[in-house]
Amino acid sequence: MLSPACQSPPDRWPLHVLMVAFHEPEVSPSYRSVFASLESTPLIEWATTIQSVPVQGALGDQYDVMVIDCRKDQTAWGQVGQMVQEGKKAVILGIMNVSANENVRGMITEDAIGYRVDETMVPIVLKWVLHHAQERKQFLVEHERIQGQLSEAAYKIEMADVASTVLHNVGNVLTSVTVAANVVESVVEQSSVTLVNRMAELINTHHEDLGTYLTQDPKGKRIPPSLEKLGVHLLKEQQEVLNEMKGLVRNIRHMKQIIASHQTMAKSVGMAEQVALVDVLSHAMGLSFQPGDAEGMTIHRDFHEVPTVLVDQHQLLQILVNILRNAKQAMRQQPLVGQELRLSVNYHGHDKTSVVMTIQDSGIGIAPEHLSKMFTRGFTTKKDGNGIGLHSSIIAIQKIGGSMHVHSDGVGRGAMFTLIFPVQQVAVVS
Repeated sequence: MLSPACQSPPDRWPLHVLMVAFHEPEVSPSYRSVFASLESTPLIEWATTIQSVPVQGALGDQYDVMVIDCRKDQTAWGQVGQMVQEGKKAVILGIMNVSANENVRGMITEDAIGYRVDETMVPIVLKWVLHHAQERKQFLVEHERIQGQLSEAAYKIEMADVASTVLHNVGNVLTSVTVAANVVESVVEQSSVTLVNRMAELINTHHEDLGTYLTQDPKGKRIPPSLEKLGVHLLKEQQEVLNEMKGLVRNIRHMKQIIASHQTMAKSVGMAEQVALVDVLSHAMGLSFQPGDAEGMTIHRDFHEVPTVLVDQHQLLQILVNILRNAKQAMRQQPLVGQELRLSVNYHGHDKTSVVMTIQDSGIGIAPEHLSKMFTRGFTTKKDGNGIGLHSSIIAIQKIGGSMHVHSDGVGRGAMFTLIFPVQQVAVVS
């Protein structure tokens, strides 16, 4: 008989949702329609205040989604932050009052607690949050089930490592894909293109005296300058959507390459090519930092002209994305103004037989007792981590004759990762 971890899960696991500062009978129909759109009916709890929530274990692990109405209690967001531990499972959404803070109109902001959005965009964002949380829960449950099966089949442990690495790296890229897709959806839904139709109707109504209407009528005189402004705005919208779509295509292509490279690894064949480290590092920055992520942060780039190196480009990209996202998370945990990220590519030593890349952040740092364990399989300081990313990274670097090191002066003093690559062409050994 199969253990519970090995049994097939339902098609969709229902979400456990907490609604804080809401009264159930007064909830907007638009909210209810969003809940009804889920494939499995969610389990919803209602609380008048965050203090009235019965806590069993960690609050952030008790629910899949928490929706906080900050319009009624502006201190609720901070209270939630104090009660929710790092590595929480819950996706937290705060609803802000536009009249109380005009700066949040039409904006979605993210901090260490979760997402905050102005009240006019709640139905759109709530739909994304719920579906994102459902996909995440389904993924986590499925991942746990697979791990349970693999634990009962010890002889397949090597394949389990490969599968876990793929999930880890694809998950990193999938975060960027999700953000880009939602940006595109938001831009399209709020597009000003409908104004073109309105102006066309006005022009058509006055087609017999169009010249007079556009030059003498007070309303008609506003149409030409409005069209000019609208054209500029629509071009900006088009460019924004185009940029996000290019990013989507690039990320999807990268996910395909991640899977292909790991399939090749399973067959013990390398996929090495000559690559420019600066180009790969720049690509990794684009995947790791979405618009707004670097706000309040200074990024220093010290790039020197060095030879190309022989590596699996997509595997190296996975490594750098993993390190850069760790650095971003570490800086978010450090309550300092003026965070700094330093990127460097240069020769290693005077003999010029190898090049070195460093990624240094001013984040939360690493405790001395953890430094020696950072590349150990299964070791992680994150509550929801799996200890796979850095372990697989150092193995990949070592396969091409390179090395990777991490240094930190302690908690609160940042961390620096150093990657060294041989210049001479060496075969990838499996």
